[in-house]
Amino acid sequence: MTAQIPQQFPAIAYIGVDGVLVRFGDRVSEDINAAALRFHQHIGGTQIDGVLESAPSLTAVYLRLDIEGDLPRTLRDIEAQVQAQDWFAPTQMGGRLWTIPCCFDGPQLAETAELVGLCEADAVKELTQTQVRVLTIGFAPGQPYLGNLPERWNFPRLSSITPNVPARALVAAVSQLVIFANDTPTGWRHIGTTEFYDFQKDRAEPFAFKAGDLVQFAQVGRAEIDALADTADGLGGARCEVLV
Repeated sequence: MTAQIPQQFPAIAYIGVDGVLVRFGDRVSEDINAAALRFHQHIGGTQIDGVLESAPSLTAVYLRLDIEGDLPRTLRDIEAQVQAQDWFAPTQMGGRLWTIPCCFDGPQLAETAELVGLCEADAVKELTQTQVRVLTIGFAPGQPYLGNLPERWNFPRLSSITPNVPARALVAAVSQLVIFANDTPTGWRHIGTTEFYDFQKDRAEPFAFKAGDLVQFAQVGRAEIDALADTADGLGGARCEVLV
């Protein structure tokens, strides 16, 4: 069944002299994000003349245009692709599945488990049994926003900032998870540790994730995580499976 989406979406907005923003909603939801990702994947395979880049966000896709090309034609082609199909209709997106080792030893795991109404062991079990999707990449190079977790995980960010949470930490808030690309202050709750580098400039693909990838966390102990530190590929023991 097609999701109930307001009739004004998808909507096209023009950004500056070389940008088009295709919006699929005015709120963050799984249906709206999935529609944006489907359109992004479609544009990537369509090769519209004059579209230099496609970048998805939680609710929209930004298209960067070649201003030296035939802009009116490019805009007509984009409008035609926006109307080409029902982007909200559920379809299999394919993509990749990452399985990432994680030690659930974060200093705010107990607090997080209490917020979701579970003991720590059951909170970890729910996290490791839930596949989340890379909703978008941003804030820091390669850093993923992963969701959506079950509704009980829709708790707010902290009211005060934790001064520093280390790179590769797993953090949680608002039904989402993030693997931090850098050491950073944050209002997200630190629940686990990985050795997964979102970004590594010398890697064949510097950004590990692509928007739309699926991610599942595998619980391991502290000794195993420590042993995965400084792996040559920077993936910290993660496995990547291509889905058909």
